[in-house]
Amino acid sequence: MIECLTQRIELNCIIPAVRIEMISILEKSGLSDAEISRRLGITKSAVSQYKHHKRGKHIHFSDKIEAEIRKSAKKLIEKKSASADAEISRIIKMLKQSRGICKICHECKK
Repeated sequence: MIECLTQRIELNCIIPAVRIEMISILEKSGLSDAEISRRLGITKSAVSQYKHHKRGKHIHFSDKIEAEIRKSAKKLIEKKSASADAEISRIIKMLKQSRGICKICHECKK
C-alpha cells in the first residue's frame, strides 16, 4: 500500500490548483497581473506561468470547494482577507475534513 503524503499533495497539487482558479477569478474582475501577484503574495512571473499553464495542474474540485475558492477570491478582490495564504489554508482544511484530499491525491497521480 502506498501512503499518501498529504503535505506533498498540498504543495504540489492543491495550492497551485487553487491559485489557478483564484487567478482566473481575479483576472476576470479586472485586476492587472501586478495587482494579482500582490494579492496572492506571488511574483508576476508566477502569475504568468499559472495563466499560461506552465505551473500547476487543473484539479476538479467539488462544487462546495469551488464555491469556497470563489468566496476567497472575492475577499481578496474586496481586500477583506488577511492574506491569500490564509484563504488557501482554510480551503485545504475543508478538503481534509471532507476527505476530498484523497480524491485529489489520486487525480494528481494520473
